[in-house]
Amino acid sequence: MTKLIRQILVSGLTMLVLDGVYISMIKKDFTDQIINIQRVAMTIRWAGVFVCYFFLIFGLNYFIIGKSRSIMEAFYFGLVIYAVYESTNYATLKNWTAKIAIIDTLWGGTLMALTTYITYRLV
Repeated sequence: MTKLIRQILVSGLTMLVLDGVYISMIKKDFTDQIINIQRVAMTIRWAGVFVCYFFLIFGLNYFIIGKSRSIMEAFYFGLVIYAVYESTNYATLKNWTAKIAIIDTLWGGTLMALTTYITYRLV
């Protein structure tokens, strides 16, 4: 197995596990916010989940891990990606809270930094 494939597999699995833990911790706050906005319970569209993680894993490997960038650059990468998503939601959805936007934006940076660190240690 080539180093690139190992990096993609390790970073992908790491990201999914870490994000799964994070999502389970904030699920109630996030679900309540979605219900407050949509007036119906959140429904997961798994094709969208797949596309989202595909691009997160691709982007992290292409821009950060594949170029041996620093953990701090990985943090900034995640911060920017999540900040665009969260600030767009905050700007366009009346009941999107600043609290969730800030927490999730910081999580994006943390997720990418931790995923990069673990990938560097294991590959």
